[in-house]
Amino acid sequence: MRRFLAAFSFPLFLSFAGLYILFAGLTFARAAKVSGGGLDSLIWPISGSSTPDTPAISSPFGPRWQASQSRYDYHPGIDIAAPQDTPIHAITDGVVSELGWLSNSAGLAIVVYHPSLDLYSAYLHLSRTATGLTLHQPVTQGQVIGYVGNSGTTDFMHLHFEIRLTATGYPTSTRNPLGYLPRPDVTTPTLSIAQLQSDPVYSPTVSLSITVPRAELDLNQIRVLLQDRATGNVLDDRFVDFNRRLHTGSDTLDQDGIRLRPAHFHTATQEYTITANFYDLHGFDSFTLTAQATDLGGHTATVTATAGDLTPPAPVTTLTAQGRADGGVDLRWIAPGDSDFVGTAASYDIRYAGVPINSFTWLSAVKVANSPAPLAGGQAQTMTLSGPLPTPAYFALKASDNEGNVSLLSNSAQVVWTVFVPVVRR
Repeated sequence: MRRFLAAFSFPLFLSFAGLYILFAGLTFARAAKVSGGGLDSLIWPISGSSTPDTPAISSPFGPRWQASQSRYDYHPGIDIAAPQDTPIHAITDGVVSELGWLSNSAGLAIVVYHPSLDLYSAYLHLSRTATGLTLHQPVTQGQVIGYVGNSGTTDFMHLHFEIRLTATGYPTSTRNPLGYLPRPDVTTPTLSIAQLQSDPVYSPTVSLSITVPRAELDLNQIRVLLQDRATGNVLDDRFVDFNRRLHTGSDTLDQDGIRLRPAHFHTATQEYTITANFYDLHGFDSFTLTAQATDLGGHTATVTATAGDLTPPAPVTTLTAQGRADGGVDLRWIAPGDSDFVGTAASYDIRYAGVPINSFTWLSAVKVANSPAPLAGGQAQTMTLSGPLPTPAYFALKASDNEGNVSLLSNSAQVVWTVFVPVVRR
């Protein structure tokens, strides 16, 4: 739905209209307090009672697949399918704040302000309004204010119903009507991890599948938390909140590294199912994933998974061996990371032999004792070995991480001896 607001041309008219709405609003606020009106006393717009219209909902609030236009969008209300000219009832006492053909998308619509709750209810795509209904007119709960149609941008008979917190700021001011209308709320969303791609681990991807039953349709927040397995430090924490339209944008389902893909929902669908893909997550080592799906009632489904570090340290290609005057050797190289070039490896295995070291001669080469602890990836590292050493001598090394991943063999570095020629003075 696109933003629609009735436009008036005369500021003076607006002033008088505002005073009228304020006076009527105060009158009905007092009436609501006397009658004990509140969220627990609202009725549904089609049934005109506390009996939920959920069996007839053809489109839920929030992310949806709009089959008629073959696209995903963000739905700021609920669609309730009903035959043409089915009566529509005011959900509680209020004052008509907007009435008429409000936009090409909304069609014929009515917006009612409810002073006792300080919110608005909106009824779109009507075939006609109730006889005698006028702008700024007080209405009572259950009063027929209009009739179902398909005016505006729609191709079937239904009521598009919204709850709005404010008269402006549409559509971000809308909230899920299922959080206000009477209905059962006893189940927890069903949540599962459809896929966890952790290689390369420093840019993981998580795919979640969430399902809620038709009777509730109150899925509200999906969250993914990544924590380092060794330290518990938070690597990434992302969420999407349908009610506040956080991390969803105004009309897009792909934003902030989150891609939402709801399944097609219609009157015969018994469950609302959505796939939530979280991508470009931050995590460079093994991590614990916690995924949560929460509904409007606070029921939370939680699943966890662990991702091992599948990426070994990068192979060292910069190893050099410089002979010392005392027969020892200075080794120099650029430290690899824990996962490729990211992070810090756990240990080195440094060896030497009298022949060039390759995958065949590595096992027979002599292992150097007391290898240094690796520095962070990209830093220059050195080690000094005491002599005497065989001549010729070749060195090579491998790096390992805490998960047991081992790098490929480094280059084989031959010792270069510096020959000092004494200077003879005559």
